[in-house]
Amino acid sequence: MIWWYHLSALGGLNVTALLAVAIAAWLVGARCWRLALAWCLLFGGAVFIAVASQVAFLGWGIGVRDLEFTGFSGHATRAAAVFPVALFLLMERRGFRREDRRTESRPGGRDRRTGGWLRAAVLAGVVLALAVAAARVKVGAHSASEAVSGCMLGLACAGLFIAHTRSAGDSKPQPLLLGLLAATLLLPRADPINSHQWLTAAALKLSGSDRVWLRNGWQPALGPYVPPCAPEKRRFGVLCT
Repeated sequence: MIWWYHLSALGGLNVTALLAVAIAAWLVGARCWRLALAWCLLFGGAVFIAVASQVAFLGWGIGVRDLEFTGFSGHATRAAAVFPVALFLLMERRGFRREDRRTESRPGGRDRRTGGWLRAAVLAGVVLALAVAAARVKVGAHSASEAVSGCMLGLACAGLFIAHTRSAGDSKPQPLLLGLLAATLLLPRADPINSHQWLTAAALKLSGSDRVWLRNGWQPALGPYVPPCAPEKRRFGVLCT
């Protein structure tokens, strides 16, 4: 079971948010301005949809009860968006560096070999994202519908960005931030960011209610929301610090 928790943590903000920032910085460092903007818009849009869906349930009970759907899984969404893209960008440059003269001399040989590296890299990212989505179900954080839909949302983001990258005229980004990308994979050992408290706080403030909707029973909580920490550690009445 510990492996499922470790896989689940790979979708946390302390991993995926840093990876997303690293990808954007990587593209900016390579002066791929249009790709950097496209990535920020696509990733930001996917995260916004996931957050909005969860806030909608917590604040107003909006969801699909028959499917146990209370919002897109944020972990699955972010993992599916960043892992395929990060590996694609890394292997895109590696594929060109590894080409030898014999491959280049054959018509289409370079393209076929590079395409193989890219497909393998993207597939590895997709498999990792699917593992994170499955882990969210295994650890009881989300239902299957929430994990699958979140994964599909993230993969749509990654797919659109990769398609845009292949057709863009910008220069290929160089792996200047490889060390940072690798280091983020070790961060699940650190204390994760409790994003659910922030979602709860947003839902309560926006809905004007003092209680959140619960999956069990599909109804508002019986009493006002109380943050799970000592009173002296509470901020704004709903957050723990």
